[in-house]
Formats: sequence, structure tokens, C-alpha cells
Amino acid sequence: MRASLRAAAIHTARAVYALNWFDISPALIYISRQLDLSIPQLGLMTTGFYIGLATFQLLGGILASRLGNRLTATLGISILGLASIVTGLSQDLPELFASRFFAGMGSAFFFSPALGSLSEIVPRDRYTVHVGIYNGAFNIGAGTGVLGWAYLDRIMSWRITMSLGGALALALGAVSYVALMGVSEHRSVGRALSSNLKRVVASRYLWIVPVAGIAPMVAETITGQFMVYYLETGLHSGTATAGTVSSLFLFLGFIGGLVGGMQFQRTRRKMGTFIAVLVLTGALLVAVALLRNIYAVSLSLVAMGMLTVDGFSILYAIAAFFVHDRSMVSFSLAFVNFMQQVLSIAFPFAFTYVDALSGYTPAWLSMAAISFAALPLLALVGKGELRRLGQWRRAEGG
Repeated sequence: MRASLRAAAIHTARAVYALNWFDISPALIYISRQLDLSIPQLGLMTTGFYIGLATFQLLGGILASRLGNRLTATLGISILGLASIVTGLSQDLPELFASRFFAGMGSAFFFSPALGSLSEIVPRDRYTVHVGIYNGAFNIGAGTGVLGWAYLDRIMSWRITMSLGGALALALGAVSYVALMGVSEHRSVGRALSSNLKRVVASRYLWIVPVAGIAPMVAETITGQFMVYYLETGLHSGTATAGTVSSLFLFLGFIGGLVGGMQFQRTRRKMGTFIAVLVLTGALLVAVALLRNIYAVSLSLVAMGMLTVDGFSILYAIAAFFVHDRSMVSFSLAFVNFMQQVLSIAFPFAFTYVDALSGYTPAWLSMAAISFAALPLLALVGKGELRRLGQWRRAEGG
């Protein structure tokens, strides 16, 4: 099978994977009414997903290094699909929390192995572009989950639509497993695995950059999970309008991944580009906090969506670039994502807690403050590492 078709299978699975993250967003209003849950309880439920995601992120990377990317990614998307079906069957908050926890676990097993598979399939000088497409595919799937499922939830039960998303995940897991048959995979076993894992964890760079670059994670977590609910209850828009506006953040983020990936591959000012993306993302969180006009909010969300995907693409491309052992690509990506997911566990609950105390404006501003507060950590990146980033384009042959 051609490399482009294999890559397409991974990108499609990534989109369905994302759909199963965000189809919960338009369902929140119905879950709240049917099960009589408050907004802090909704925040706790969605936090369960991120706890599972963070807890199993590193294990997913280790399994991929030991067992291979193909098997680990298939296991992950299958667990996600089953957990989404269970979410649709849940009758109370503990059951919802548990199902979202396992959905997060499955997501953790899929993310870095699937991205690691791309590094095995596509040429090195095209990897950054495919990282952008991979992240853009996430937004296409997430946008479908928000907009499409907002419509489906109105004409069907949210329980049925959650099960539908899970079934799609199971189907795409099978398709991608077959598509990746025959792909040569780099693995580590025994002492080599232990030594390579220690080398990745000892990298100061891989500790600093994901924390300093937390802004895209803040934007994705809060906007993706709560924008529909915010527009419905904060700006008093209808469900259809809320779903449409929120989908702009997700659908048009694909452009940010595609264009941003190509631009980052070419520029020599890679760290400067990363900083600019982070600052602008934080500024747009402030804009959402202060704006009350639905059209102005929509424009802010379009820009934020593109910058969010661009920020993730830059982060993952840098993480993969600094790994010399190909068997460790998945683990390094998992480690970077783990760092961000650990922090993101607190975001949904913090946002809903501040909202309950002081309202939506302070809640959004608190998220922007977190984004800006982390930026100074980039000053700790060594000059040698910055010099290597500047030479990246030459190393790729660009």
C-alpha cells in the first residue's frame, strides 16, 4: 500500500478519535437536565477524561516502543470507542466519570503511537507537514463532534449519538490496523528500552517546552469542552448557533495545522514563531472573556482555532526532531503530551469553579493568565538547543 494511503488512514482515524472527545460537548446541556447535574459536576465529569488521558499517556508511549505503534494505536482507539458507548449508557455522575476516564485512557494509547507511525511512513522532510495535517484532522473530527452531534442530539437521544461515535471509533481502528500491515517498526526491548527511556526523560528540553507552551492546551480544553455551554448560558444563543460558532474553532483549525506546518518547516526562526503563536493564543482567550457580540466572538474563535493547531504542530514536531532513536519517537511525544495533560486535568474544574464564584469573564481571564504565566520558562532553553532549531531547515534539506 502506498505511503500516502497509509497516512490517510491514520489521519482519518485521528479525526474519528477527536470526534469521540468532543461529541460530549453538545450533550452537556441534555446530560445536565436529564441527570440533574450542576456545572461543577459537569466539570468533574469532563475532568475524568483528562485524568485518564494523563495517567496512561506515558504507558502508551512505552507500549508503542515495546510492542509497536500499530498494535498500541489500535488498542487505544478501540478502548476509546467502547468507553464512548458506555458513556451513552451511564445513569449517574460516577458512571459518567468512570466512562470518561476510560475514554481518556484509550485516547492516551492512540495519540503518540499513531503519530509515531507517521514518522515510520513519511519522509523526514515531510514529517512536519504531516504533523500539521494530523493535528488538523483532529479539529475536523472535533468540529464534526460539536456541530454534527449538536444537530443529532436534538433529533435523537444523546445516549444514541454517544454510542454512534464509539462505533465509528471501533470501525476506524480496524481499518487503520489493516492499512499499517507491513510497515517496518523500530522497537526497543530489555536494557535498550530502559536506557532509551531514561535518556528521553533526562532531556531538560522536553520538560521545559510543553509547560511553557501550555496555551494551546488551555484553549483546546476549555473552548472545546465548554464553548457550546458558554454560548448557550453566557451569551444566551440558541443551541444551533452555539454549535455552529463553536465548530468554527475546530473546523478552521485545520488550516492552522496545514499552513502552520509548512511555514514552520521553512522558517529558521522556529522558537520566535512558537513564542508568537503562544502569545497570540493567550491574547485571544482575553478577547473571548471581554467580547459579548456573537460575531466578534466567532472571529476570535476562528483565529484561536488556527493558532491552537499550529501551536500543537510546532510542539510535536520539535519533540520528534530532538529524538535520535526512532524507537523513542512515540515515547517522546507521549512524554510531551503527558506534561501538558497533567496540567490540563485542573483546567475544566478551575474554569467552572471560577465561573461559579465570579462569572464567565473572570473564568476566561484566569485561563489566559495561565497561558501567559508559563511563557517565561522558554528563557531556560539552552543556546545550543536554539542553535539546533535554527539549523533544522538545513538539516531537512529545505
